[in-house]
Amino acid sequence: MKIDTVRAIPVSVPFAVDFDVASGGVPAADHVLVEIETDAGVTGLGEASPMPFFTGETQETIVPVIESHLAPKLLGVDPSNLHAVHEAMDEIAGNPLAKTAVDIACHDAVGKALGVSVSTLLGGAVRDRITVGQSIGIKETERAVADAERYVDDDGFGSMKIKVGGDPERDLERVKAVMDAVGDRASIRLDGNEGYTADVAVKQFEAIEDYGDILLVEQPVPRDDVPGMHEVTRALSSPVLADESVFSPQDALQVVRRRAADIVNIKLMKAGGLFPARRIASLARTANMPLAIGSMVEMGVGTAAGAHFAACQPHATYPSDVKGPSLLDDTILKEPIRIEDGYTYVPSGNGLGVEIDSKKVERYQVD
Repeated sequence: MKIDTVRAIPVSVPFAVDFDVASGGVPAADHVLVEIETDAGVTGLGEASPMPFFTGETQETIVPVIESHLAPKLLGVDPSNLHAVHEAMDEIAGNPLAKTAVDIACHDAVGKALGVSVSTLLGGAVRDRITVGQSIGIKETERAVADAERYVDDDGFGSMKIKVGGDPERDLERVKAVMDAVGDRASIRLDGNEGYTADVAVKQFEAIEDYGDILLVEQPVPRDDVPGMHEVTRALSSPVLADESVFSPQDALQVVRRRAADIVNIKLMKAGGLFPARRIASLARTANMPLAIGSMVEMGVGTAAGAHFAACQPHATYPSDVKGPSLLDDTILKEPIRIEDGYTYVPSGNGLGVEIDSKKVERYQVD
């Protein structure tokens, strides 16, 4: 089987909620769908979900990178040979989201061709549903509390991730209010999104630890401040999770060596796809570090890929964020991914197990 064509389709789906974090925010899911057609008549689906403040990529950069740079190098390559696929793509530096979309589409195509799920390609699922939490963005305290109560009472989420990293006093006020409201019914995670310096982070999270139990503290300081991550990890009783500090296996190795976190967060979009994400997961498991599987608010295709990946990681023991469609106004799939009562269910079927709705794609496609 060989790759015949690679097509990038920009789409924009509105958010159903405000999405604001310390490092930025976006008004809509300006994503890119990828379709890979093969000479065997099989089409693979992929997705890139850019957040410019996170990777520097945008919808406007991803489309031409895929169509003008990656696609010509991939024509005639066997999509099942992931070594060859990534070797070809890595002739172009950077652009992890564009590469992730292609990587996911290759996995989907191979799974369909072989009549097996992506989970099977990744070594086999150890669970059929993923424990997921919901996120509370940086917003006024009253709105944060109302959102948390709705997510717990109405939607059944058992874990809340509270975004912090802005003004420390306002962050503390919001965290305490949410903990008062739902802390007895949901675990609390705090995500700094690189917003604090190490000294501020230690004081801030120690104060919160005195107030109540914290499941984990995520990326409290800038991604390149590995000594700062080590300082916070050493100081806190709560485990510290490295997110933006770990894009690649090399990043993960540095975090392990420097003892700069207790947990590694793997996002397919950061890693460049399922193939390199497996290398990060293997390294973390070798170091006896548990995983959390993150998200960049992917739509249905990317969420399906994240769910299959999370299902195959025995040491992914912390709540996942693979629930992007729950934050969006609509889906572009024929059948939405099942997300309910605090779980994302792994789609069944060959490949990713999802199909796009061509009418929905046409509705949300960007000219």
